[in-house]
Amino acid sequence: MRNFTVEFNPERNVTLEATVFDLPSPDEQPTSLESPRPAVIICPGGGYEFLSQREADPVAAGFLAKGFDTFVLRYSIREHAIGLNPLIDAARAVRWVRLHAADLGVDPTRIAFLGFSAGGHVSGMIGTRWDEPSLHEAERAEYEALTARGLDANVGLLDVSPRPDAIVPCYAVFNFDWVDDRTDEISFSDSIAAVTDQTPPTFLWTTNEDNVVPPTQSLRFATALSDAGVPFEYHHFARGEHGLSTATPVANADRVSLPENAHAWLDLCASWLRATWGR
Repeated sequence: MRNFTVEFNPERNVTLEATVFDLPSPDEQPTSLESPRPAVIICPGGGYEFLSQREADPVAAGFLAKGFDTFVLRYSIREHAIGLNPLIDAARAVRWVRLHAADLGVDPTRIAFLGFSAGGHVSGMIGTRWDEPSLHEAERAEYEALTARGLDANVGLLDVSPRPDAIVPCYAVFNFDWVDDRTDEISFSDSIAAVTDQTPPTFLWTTNEDNVVPPTQSLRFATALSDAGVPFEYHHFARGEHGLSTATPVANADRVSLPENAHAWLDLCASWLRATWGR
């Protein structure tokens, strides 16, 4: 197993934390490890104010156990969560994993982008806005500026696509039309209206007891996917509060009780991804 962190933008503290299986050794062939492997990029939630640890490491561990390489994206938050910044971070993460797929042992055609709450908002944006010309122009300017300052992680990224091969929004925000006092400072923040037939296959879930992000956000996104003919799977669990992460004790040590079946989402998601990708 290899663990390392890639520095994307030090000015905004944007990094990608990778945990990947070792590449198979020729001396050990045939190997029981799948190669190349599917990958999941994980965006923790936190209302663009912090990054929830319960929605980072426990989720990565869960997908590692399913044979996925994992990447936790520490994206732009607080004063940096404006304009195109979060979307640039998401696009850069997909591009970086795809560009370096061979060295990582990742299948470049099986990269999922998963996010919780505000991180789910990021996943909705990259799933619906990945082909925006203004995004690509902003990416080019940022990557060239960072490369000129000696940061080489952004070199060559524009040579590969930023479109994920699937998105996984978890109790996600998809727009802000339900918030009375928010000044919308993030560009392309409405993912519901932006769904097209080019939106990647989607697995999404929420709970009916979520009192932070209305569960209707996920329902409306699922409806938009259905209208556009996008393959999707949608789970609406009856019980469970906001921020469940894996909905297991390891991610919820501060909670007295957990819903009886919401933890099933991770197994369902991993199986759905493999079935959707055909392997």
